[in-house]
Amino acid sequence: MKIKIREFFYLSNLLSLSRIILLIPFIYLIRLDNLTAHILFVLVSAIIILTDALDGYFARKLNQITELGIVLDPIADKIAMAIGMIVLIIYRNFPVSLVVFLLYRDLMIVIIGWIAIKKTSKPEMANMYGKINTVVVSFTAFLCIIKVQNIIFDIFVYLSYAIILISGISYAGVGQRKLCNKIYEKVGYWLFLIILTAIIIYYTWKLGWL
Repeated sequence: MKIKIREFFYLSNLLSLSRIILLIPFIYLIRLDNLTAHILFVLVSAIIILTDALDGYFARKLNQITELGIVLDPIADKIAMAIGMIVLIIYRNFPVSLVVFLLYRDLMIVIIGWIAIKKTSKPEMANMYGKINTVVVSFTAFLCIIKVQNIIFDIFVYLSYAIILISGISYAGVGQRKLCNKIYEKVGYWLFLIILTAIIIYYTWKLGWL
């Protein structure tokens, strides 16, 4: 994978990096208990979510699609999502199990993706299910941010569980095609992921987070 320093200054990549930087005011504002802070907190949250759509748009519009951007965009997503949701657990009572499953999915994608890059020297672009996952989970988090605690929030929580599972299986399939050639490798690959997932679910239930 070839990365040029100037690519960090492309608008699309700056927007990806801004998601991580905006976590600073996000964490600061959520701790304050006044109307101005609440308004600014919602605004910062909306900007963080909006940058996820804009970086891809400007990458295509300005012909700034690079290998750096292909890697940076999902990494920025995962960092922003993980830290943001941990903060929401602390200050907004966000479902812990949803965050555990999302972090597990993202960690597996990073590990499998890193191994695949080492093998093929080419990063894998986010697929449709990954983009849907980001949209659905981000909107669920946004409902929590603006303190929507009703049937709509519950529906999006369950939709988030579903899309985390679907997108996780989708990326696991991509990893299997890149990493496994022989039938026993494929069987071992899926068996390992199934057992590991079962362990995660068991301990999430055991700790009372489900």
